[in-house]
Amino acid sequence: MRRNFAPLLLAFVVGSGLIIPTAIPSAIPTAVSLTSEIEVEAAAKNKETKKDRKARLNPQISPPPNWPPKGFTMSNGIYAKIPTKRELAGLVSARTSLFEAIQPCDQFACGSVIVASAEKCLWWEVLSTVTGPKTSDTATITSYGSLTTKSSGSDARAQKVILLISSEPIAERVRVANINVTCHRSGKKGKSGNTYLPFEDRG
Repeated sequence: MRRNFAPLLLAFVVGSGLIIPTAIPSAIPTAVSLTSEIEVEAAAKNKETKKDRKARLNPQISPPPNWPPKGFTMSNGIYAKIPTKRELAGLVSARTSLFEAIQPCDQFACGSVIVASAEKCLWWEVLSTVTGPKTSDTATITSYGSLTTKSSGSDARAQKVILLISSEPIAERVRVANINVTCHRSGKKGKSGNTYLPFEDRG
């Protein structure tokens, strides 16, 4: 069966990425009477559109992310980005599943990538390398092992966070790098998860 996918190579290391500045509007105190508030609300209802009314009645519904996503690397309709530590912390705190999945990273070298595609992906595959100082020359960085991560698919234009979790113990300058993302639009994924193959020779 022919595999239809689009690869994307990201020349980033863990912790790199873009920080998007956000402007926080200042609070403007207002003082209006109860009668004024009712009048203002009634006038707003008369002028509001169907979309505005839906947003007012359903404030919990978040607007869809902008497309194409800003700050992402793109190739053949595939988008990917290494989140900053601050961005990742925000994503983890907002999603219980991510908070539970990231627990092994207290002990092992991990990475993360946010992915998206212009078309629906049946499943995602991420290839990466765990690197660190050579045994004989700590000033030189070498490859410690290869990491293959398989994850469930996503709808078109939907952003997805994929955690890259190795079994390499945390150590100074040990990190996940050379991240290669693939959006598969055919074929079988197999079991989701991370598979780490350490190299015997580390110099």
